[in-house]
Amino acid sequence: MSLLEKLGLTKQSMEKMLGVVAVAKKNKIKRYRRYETVPADIRKAILGEHQSYTCRELAKKYGISSSTIWDIRDSKTKIE
Repeated sequence: MSLLEKLGLTKQSMEKMLGVVAVAKKNKIKRYRRYETVPADIRKAILGEHQSYTCRELAKKYGISSSTIWDIRDSKTKIE
């Protein structure tokens, strides 16, 4: 016997108190984010920069997002 049955709560009584609750829908398939394509010369320049520069600093310098800089640094083999 469960705790809800001991307290006298059934599905019908809970629906009466709370109202009918809609069943949650399944989420759509999560798609991977596609980063903007960066020209090969900018990619090489970013990889050639000293590692002490932060992604934010390089993003301001090259005019692209810091997440793209991180992606380029993280996967050095991706070149157009």
